[in-house]
Amino acid sequence: MTGEDALLFDVTPHHDMRAPARWHGQGRGGAWWYLLPAAVLAVVVLLAPLVATVVTSVTGDDGPVNYLDVITDREVWLALLHNAVWLMLALVVCGLGLGLAWLARDAGPRTRGLLLIVLALPAVTSPLTAGVAFRLIFDANPSRGVVSALLPGNVIFLGPGWIWLVLGLAFVWQWTGLAFLVFHVGLANVSANLLRIGRVFGAGRLRRLRTIVIPALFPTVALVMLIVLTAAVRVFDLVLVGAPGAIQSEVDVVGLFWWRHSDDLGEGQASALAVLLAALAVAVAMLVLWRLRRDLPEMGQGRESLHAPPRGRPRWTVQVMCAATAVIWAFPFVTLLLTSLRSPEEAATSGWWTGGYGLGSYGEAFANGSFAGALGATAQRGLLVAVVVLLVAVPAAYALTPEQLSRRARRIVAAVAVVLAVLPPQVLAVPLGKVMGLWLGGTVVLSFVHAALVLPLSVLLLRNAFMSVPRPVVLRPLAEGRSAMFQMTVESGPAVVAVAVLAFVLAWNDLVVGLLLNWPAADQAPLVMLQQARQFATSAGGLAAQAVVVTAVPVLLLFAAGKWLIRGLTQGVRR
Repeated sequence: MTGEDALLFDVTPHHDMRAPARWHGQGRGGAWWYLLPAAVLAVVVLLAPLVATVVTSVTGDDGPVNYLDVITDREVWLALLHNAVWLMLALVVCGLGLGLAWLARDAGPRTRGLLLIVLALPAVTSPLTAGVAFRLIFDANPSRGVVSALLPGNVIFLGPGWIWLVLGLAFVWQWTGLAFLVFHVGLANVSANLLRIGRVFGAGRLRRLRTIVIPALFPTVALVMLIVLTAAVRVFDLVLVGAPGAIQSEVDVVGLFWWRHSDDLGEGQASALAVLLAALAVAVAMLVLWRLRRDLPEMGQGRESLHAPPRGRPRWTVQVMCAATAVIWAFPFVTLLLTSLRSPEEAATSGWWTGGYGLGSYGEAFANGSFAGALGATAQRGLLVAVVVLLVAVPAAYALTPEQLSRRARRIVAAVAVVLAVLPPQVLAVPLGKVMGLWLGGTVVLSFVHAALVLPLSVLLLRNAFMSVPRPVVLRPLAEGRSAMFQMTVESGPAVVAVAVLAFVLAWNDLVVGLLLNWPAADQAPLVMLQQARQFATSAGGLAAQAVVVTAVPVLLLFAAGKWLIRGLTQGVRR
């Protein structure tokens, strides 16, 4: 071969005509074995109870008339309307996250880093903690609530009407950070050439955002939309704790209404209401799937990212707006911390700005030992959930890569995973309670229920990460006898860490599953906090101390694995 020929072979594209590499004899038929553990867990814990609830709704009590009785109930319609309001708030969260990410592009690296940290912290706190913090901030008594103190006698924020503002702000505060994170990474990967062309044709900043950026980002943020919209459909503990008992009917949602009235409705109508709640969640998921019908199954496949060129000195207005956002988002944490550092008597009668600091509230929080024991049991459960999810989700996600199942099979399995990811626990609670009975009080059995609920979302996250691994990187170790699944897992290490942390945090923060399946055996920290919240005014100090302790664990995880979490959650976004 001449030197000229060698150069020709170096620069001319060529295709490898050999048969695709197969690892350890696993063809597409063998790929189904990778899905088997996830399928078994999903069928036993999710699909079988769902089918049982549907059957009960059409055969129990009055049969199909149960649905007519439920949908003609005025209180149910009001709860459904309230759920629609929460879905609107979810869209506000996505819009605000995009707006802040767009704004942060013009901020300096330090300001962006600060904003990222402050906005991400609420995403790992529980809705229960968010409800406690905002109820303290908007306490109707001017001597305790900072907002009421600033507006004495004008507005009762925890009263009818205004309570929606309080709960809506709490929801936006908690979930905007997640949207901001993914949009921030997505914006960094939008082609600078597209933005430049739009600018040349005279498109202003808002028009470029609407016509170029949003369409380019939409496929990449499918999971974020799914998470936030699902949180809106499932909203429960935020309303339960954030709204005083006397006005909770003003903000009742379907899930909370089901929990309060399932015994009064009877088995048939309660099942019908649970199915309606599930149908609402699935409808939201299918809406996302319909919009992403061409993009979702192949999300994460390689595409070179084009980063915008370095920017000049950030404008002072952007710096001020970002700093103000960081202060606003940090304020609920400051309120919780300062309230927890006061004596129980002072916290019950006056605001944190009046002094009376000490560690008495922490002493009250740990007084009888139940909270300390619950922390240990909750941590044990969270670790077990994380382990189970990883063991089951990794092979399932690997089975959904192109080299394994057919495109059609991957689409079907991915769609089922999306539907299962949004199922509310209420639709599973009664059948699971009947079958498992007292076993649900055990750590192991309840951990598998948690793992099954987290599993579909975990599979989707890992699948996106696996599909972003370049094919040559996967095939390279095959000649050495190493597993392709192992290689994908190694290359997707940040996503694996993110899924493990996600599973732990969701189990750690969970109130709904424990309340529906494990009450009154209050061996979880959120359940102990719920009992404390029943006397909110008199136990504000101890409740704030418990909220700080419960929040500290996921916050420490966030700081310890922050870079891995960001890379892991957005690995499929970096297309």
